[in-house]
Amino acid sequence: MPYTLMKGLIWVLLAVVLGVVIGWLLRSVAAKRQIERARSGNVGSTDQAEVERLRNRVANLETVVTERDRLRKELDERSSVTGAVPATVPESIIGAPPAADPPALAADTELAEAAAVLGRPVILDDLTVIEGIGPTTAELCHGIGITTWAELSVTEVSLLRTMLNDAGQRFKATDPSTWPTQAALLAGSAWADFKAFVDGIDGDRADD
Repeated sequence: MPYTLMKGLIWVLLAVVLGVVIGWLLRSVAAKRQIERARSGNVGSTDQAEVERLRNRVANLETVVTERDRLRKELDERSSVTGAVPATVPESIIGAPPAADPPALAADTELAEAAAVLGRPVILDDLTVIEGIGPTTAELCHGIGITTWAELSVTEVSLLRTMLNDAGQRFKATDPSTWPTQAALLAGSAWADFKAFVDGIDGDRADD
């Protein structure tokens, strides 16, 4: 009788142990399947929105870079055409020195005119001349490939807003809506129009 009882207890213990092992194995398999589903499953809506936003930014940047390259090519072509000898010039004076100022001197003259109109020194393609852009914001523009007035003039305002939002809370209140217009006036050497436009912006702010 004791032998039979002992044998029965052993079988019960073996059954309990076997049940525990089987349960643990089943839970492990289920956990692994859940992990695999999580890894290969759908991305959350927040992540999808972030990915889509980044894709849109890349697309906008590609557009800006393409437009920038086009403007640079057009500028090079105009420079080469300006340096050519006009067809109406007599051959007797082809060898004479050009009457026009060299490009560097012409640029200096224009910047001197800009300083006289704006009342402060002006550096070519200095983005901080634009109302609303300081040194830090100018660095942000440089970071996305905007380094000249001409490039900024063809930049979408939505891209500028994205740049400011990505830069942090400090820049989210900045309004870049007038930057391309200001940049276009500067790139066209329309100093008086630029000053009038900026004065109008300041006047609107004073009325708020």
